[in-house]
Amino acid sequence: MKPLLLTDLDDTLFQTARKMPPDAQKHVVANGADGQPLSFLHPWQQDFIHWALASMTVIPVTARGIASFQRVQLPFQAGAVCLHGGAILLPDGALDREWHAYIAGILQRSKVDLAAMLEHILQIGHELNLTLRGWLEQADTLAIYLVIKTKTAQYQDLELLWKHLPSSLDLQGVYQHMNGNNLALIPHGISKTLAAAEMIRRHYAQVGRVPTLGMGDSISDLGFMRLCDFAAFPPHSQLDRHIP
Repeated sequence: MKPLLLTDLDDTLFQTARKMPPDAQKHVVANGADGQPLSFLHPWQQDFIHWALASMTVIPVTARGIASFQRVQLPFQAGAVCLHGGAILLPDGALDREWHAYIAGILQRSKVDLAAMLEHILQIGHELNLTLRGWLEQADTLAIYLVIKTKTAQYQDLELLWKHLPSSLDLQGVYQHMNGNNLALIPHGISKTLAAAEMIRRHYAQVGRVPTLGMGDSISDLGFMRLCDFAAFPPHSQLDRHIP
């Protein structure tokens, strides 16, 4: 049986051009919402992922929304975890309705008003003279979590924002994930770890116990990586910096 690889995407398998040397050879791997190339592979990264796809069952475990994941130009065929675990996609790309109903129940019980929270955060950013943009990530019509980025791409602005949020906003129902110019507030009960555990359970039930590998770059990936037999992360990543 083929080994199973659970892997994050951005900054694990590929990255944006600004995170690559200016003279590096680049292969486009994903476009932005505007249709323009946004994410790229080094030639060696391209060789690795195509070897992995031929040798292993590869399941992406990503924070990307469904539309964003669908813009990744890699032939994944075993389903995917999207939206920090807020959605599971079946091998044909359709939304897994069983998992969707489970997540809807979690959100209903949490009573977190993500739309109101987003509006409040953007107002706080305005008062701090920060230039922010934010949106709700959704599965179907269900809001899963919220994202805040700075228009200046200065991660220090997000750190300043985060310091001011607890005194101005009730954050009891959410946890934060911050990595670079990206702040996500995610309702408790939604995580990559839970969704990855479900994908592993299903895969083992179908094919039996196989060697399982986990790859990721950020602290939010560590939970699902610990479910695996082996784990790997890129050097100079958030996880690398997290290790003493």
